[in-house]
Amino acid sequence: MAKFSDKRSRVERGGKRPGVWLVVILVAAGILAGAAWFALRPAGGAVQLGPWKGQETAGRPKVIGMTDIEARTEGGKIVVPLTSVKEKGLVAFKYKGKQEITLLSYIAPSGKVVTAVSLCEPCASTRFFIQDRSIVCATCYSQWDLETLKGIRGGCLKYPPDPIPNSVEGGNILIDESAVAQWKPRV
Repeated sequence: MAKFSDKRSRVERGGKRPGVWLVVILVAAGILAGAAWFALRPAGGAVQLGPWKGQETAGRPKVIGMTDIEARTEGGKIVVPLTSVKEKGLVAFKYKGKQEITLLSYIAPSGKVVTAVSLCEPCASTRFFIQDRSIVCATCYSQWDLETLKGIRGGCLKYPPDPIPNSVEGGNILIDESAVAQWKPRV
């Protein structure tokens, strides 16, 4: 008789055990979270930022991490050794004036030396990496073309690292100190 009343109460409740729906919902949420992570992760998998030269592995794009270096100020110029940029691929260095400004430098595929303020202004990140032919914000993963700094994809496309003019003389990259000292954020 007890078995009959258990069946009767299940039929009256809709024929299902109460915890089954909770398990189904949790499993579905887990599957959706895994799919979202897979779809939204950066191209090429996890990114390792550090002082290493670009590497290319089978099926993955070339990635170059940002390396911090020291620059000096001399005669109204910020002086960065060109060999450091050639060896490391992407470098960051600080200018200490009225405000401290982080700058970056790399050599574009065309051979042009690029110097810019190392800041993705909307998300406030100062760290970047190079992936194939793009410079990528290490926080929001917005991407810009290495040659033109035109946006490719991401949320901060209108605010690539802000270019600062430079010249190359005697194995050094020279940046006018006043151009950096007068720099103002765009956002």
